[in-house]
Amino acid sequence: RLCQPRGAEPTPAPRTPRALQTGKRRDGKPNSLDLTFHLLREFLEMSREERLAQKALSNKLLLQSIGK
Repeated sequence: RLCQPRGAEPTPAPRTPRALQTGKRRDGKPNSLDLTFHLLREFLEMSREERLAQKALSNKLLLQSIGK
């Protein structure tokens, strides 16, 4: 941004197709990063589900305390 001449618009970075972002290479063989990112997605999903369950319990207790 600082290196561009005045009035020049920044060129957007080329976007990669969604199929290439899923962690699979073109030949379809998984690489070592696939497992790492798969586990990361699984842990994030588990964390999200746990957080939602805790929030639901908190909401349930709150509603019980106010008599609804």
